[in-house]
Amino acid sequence: MTKRKILITGDTIIDHHIYKGDIAYSGVGSGIGTQIIKAKGGASLLRELVCHVCKSEESIEVQFQGESRIINNAYAIWSPCPSYRKNDPDHKSDSDRKEKRWRVTELLGYGSNPDTTSKDDNKVANDPSSSWDMVVFDDGALGYRGKRKSWPGFLLAENSQIKPWIVVKMSHPVGQGDLWTKLGSGNLHEKMILVVSADDLRRDEVMITGGRSWEQTVQDLLVEIERNSHLSYLKQCRHVIVHSRSEGALWIDNSNSEKKKYNFFFDPGSLEGDWEKDFIGRVLGSTTCFTAGIVCALLKNYSTIDSAPDIGKGILNGLSAMRALLQEGYGIVNNKKPGFPFSEISEVLTADVRKSEFSNVVIPTTSVENKDSWSFVEKLSLQDKRPLYEKARQVAYEGTDVLKEIPFGRFGALYTVDRSELESFNGIRQLINNYVNFDKGKKPLSLGVFGPPGSGKSFGIIEIVKGILGEDTPVLEFNLSQFDRHEMIIGGLHQARDMVLKGNIPVVFWDEFDSEKLRWLQYLLAPMQDGAFLEGQISHPIGKCIFVFAGGTSSTMEAFSPPKPDENEEDQDKAKETKKAYTDFKNKKGPDFVSRLRGYLNVLGPNQKQRLNPETGESEPDPTDTCFPIRRALLLRVMSGLKGKGTLNIDSGLLNAFLKIREFKHGARSLETIINLSAGGGGGRLMRSNLPPREQISLHVNYGDFLDLIQQDMEFQAVCEDLARYIHGFYLKLTIADPIMYRMEYDKLPSDIKDDNAAAARRITKVLSLISMQVVKQPEVKAKEAENIAGVIEANLELLAKAEHNGWMEQKLKNGWRPTNQGEERDDMQKIHNCMVPYSELCGKDKDKDRDSVRNYPEIVARAGYIIVYEE
Repeated sequence: MTKRKILITGDTIIDHHIYKGDIAYSGVGSGIGTQIIKAKGGASLLRELVCHVCKSEESIEVQFQGESRIINNAYAIWSPCPSYRKNDPDHKSDSDRKEKRWRVTELLGYGSNPDTTSKDDNKVANDPSSSWDMVVFDDGALGYRGKRKSWPGFLLAENSQIKPWIVVKMSHPVGQGDLWTKLGSGNLHEKMILVVSADDLRRDEVMITGGRSWEQTVQDLLVEIERNSHLSYLKQCRHVIVHSRSEGALWIDNSNSEKKKYNFFFDPGSLEGDWEKDFIGRVLGSTTCFTAGIVCALLKNYSTIDSAPDIGKGILNGLSAMRALLQEGYGIVNNKKPGFPFSEISEVLTADVRKSEFSNVVIPTTSVENKDSWSFVEKLSLQDKRPLYEKARQVAYEGTDVLKEIPFGRFGALYTVDRSELESFNGIRQLINNYVNFDKGKKPLSLGVFGPPGSGKSFGIIEIVKGILGEDTPVLEFNLSQFDRHEMIIGGLHQARDMVLKGNIPVVFWDEFDSEKLRWLQYLLAPMQDGAFLEGQISHPIGKCIFVFAGGTSSTMEAFSPPKPDENEEDQDKAKETKKAYTDFKNKKGPDFVSRLRGYLNVLGPNQKQRLNPETGESEPDPTDTCFPIRRALLLRVMSGLKGKGTLNIDSGLLNAFLKIREFKHGARSLETIINLSAGGGGGRLMRSNLPPREQISLHVNYGDFLDLIQQDMEFQAVCEDLARYIHGFYLKLTIADPIMYRMEYDKLPSDIKDDNAAAARRITKVLSLISMQVVKQPEVKAKEAENIAGVIEANLELLAKAEHNGWMEQKLKNGWRPTNQGEERDDMQKIHNCMVPYSELCGKDKDKDRDSVRNYPEIVARAGYIIVYEE
């Protein structure tokens, strides 16, 4: 057997781990006092981890080349830390609360100890003829990159024919030093994979934002790599992998210089740093875990590495390993010796990536060319620039678990998927977080929030603040439209000051601050700027608090604050109108107020964005806002009491109306009112039968349009009883090899089985709505159109088959059937069925039945003179 030889070399480190112990565990004879343990770090740790993963692979030989004397000694203090994430309810059981794990709470940096020698006995001579299939460089910028005598022999040899795959894990400064220069010569870069962190790249003169949106981070990375000379070295490598901590990684494939490929792997529900911030403490070796994921994936797939290296699998496993390391820490705090969790991390590095919590999307090249328009959402629509009704239905039924293809933000009970809104919310969150943690609080943090009536302006900000300060954060709300004298503002400021004196950081919500023609601005400027207010001749300092100013007359910041006049404006009438508006705004202290705001937020709400039609001068729906159905779906779940996982129980016609109605007259308030009324006053399923009279509904939506959307499939539903006979015949063909009880003519079937067949016809429209298709009356369909519809169904087969199975199971439950228990077999007489389990648990044969049922939809509806088309 030919062995694949891998060499791991680079900066070697001796980590000095100082474990403080915990008073709760201390005591005579407990064995958990403070202790210092030396362990391998750097390239030595990487080698040990790869060896652990590949120990069962006899065809892989891992070698190591280090220095005879270790000069890099790192020191860190480890403390017992809670095992669970602070904001993750899944990790807050009583046992989780009691259990503690070793994590770093203080980094002490590097020190030098020339008497420390390496005990690595697997050193490789600098023989230029030594050959490896892969060489991994762990360049921590600690001296190795400049010590040529420590390099593998083939690098130093003239005209060396050895061309292994090269993986370079590099720390800041990236792309510099003698080693990098050498690797860039002799065409070695043609088989080179560079692994680097986004944080290290940011330490150069580049603009790579983080924590706003994944789209912004990816765009910044790609634009900087293409245009910034500080990152031009990244173009030399065949593959570049930039990881954003444990939340995401960008893979740039430069194999074809004219047609580069960009793949992005990310956690849809977390931005850079989000997931790990909820842990107390940190760990050492995260990037080592990530690099090991890539190295091990390449080794496992070495037979095809030259043509198609399995880098994607390595990235997914590497990200998962980084998270596993933080969760595990260096072990549970007990009598056992702490240390790197090799077994646990090795298990993650060899796991099935299909079960990964991360998503993978291909980034279009247009993301580099046009920074303003691209987003992950664009790829979701089955038709160009069309509202995302199909994805909204999936979100409404199942929650954010279906948002695997696009990032979403969660701020307490508030969710958002719109890129602009997500970036705004994250910007506000960062402002609040910095103010809470770093600002001395000499004056309030002043924020503006705008949105249409009922859009939930207060809800969004308050959820962000509570996510940072806790659920018990005091909130003071004052509606300035109800004030009749400025002394009432003084009273509100006194209440805020009292909260601060009690040790709180209150949120003071000034609602409708722009009422009465901006009358109240003059009384708010001094508290905003000076952090104090006058009462008579006495000045009262307010202290550290957050002012939130919610607009009542303006739906956006742009509408509230008119632009300065343009001296070059050719249209005199327009110039005159602009100047008048700005002068009036200035006289009312508008610009002074805006200058005191640290940030602002435009809340979108459930309605589609509006834009001004320059020809008519009137507002109209903005076709670029394709996310509004998903915003509605997310609000629908929260307002129905589903803040996390769980299936929304709703009439499919009512859901159609909620998602597609042109406008909720009073924004989120109208949506919430209809939801409450549709629940029949007692929660449970949202049903059309519970809708109130026209007069009440008309207060919130156009009643006629709303009713039409509810009854959109009424005509087809009327013929479903007739289709039941055909569906039974199809079922008999599908199960021809199975011994079933109901292999008989349709007329001889029991009534509940006839109901099953009719229900199968009725749910066709509901299942197809998940991919924005509907059934319409039309006796014939062109062959090309039929082929296209069949292709779309096939492309979404698993989604539709799952929905078909869920609908079948729901109907069975209605008719008194139940799943089999352990040891039971299917019994039709007792109404016990073995397939009444989640779709994912079905065997392949049973899944095929659901798949074939879905494939047969076009033929079923055609029997009644209908065809399947994209919904309007």
